[in-house]
Amino acid sequence: MQPVAQLLAEEASEKLGQPVEIDTIRPLQAFDAGGRARALSAIIKTLAEAKAAGIPPADVSGAMRMVDWKE
Repeated sequence: MQPVAQLLAEEASEKLGQPVEIDTIRPLQAFDAGGRARALSAIIKTLAEAKAAGIPPADVSGAMRMVDWKE
């Protein structure tokens, strides 16, 4: 879906004369405190598992960029 969303955003940007972003793979969106805490816990657990599995930090960073976490 993201490639199609990018094409739509580019066309909308041209027509509207200002940048338009459409993001279909945004990071976890938890709007309640409990949901945010569970999301953070899952992220930390996953990072620890990636480290234990020997996944290189560059690969982890690449995956994080896919979900719009720049680091």
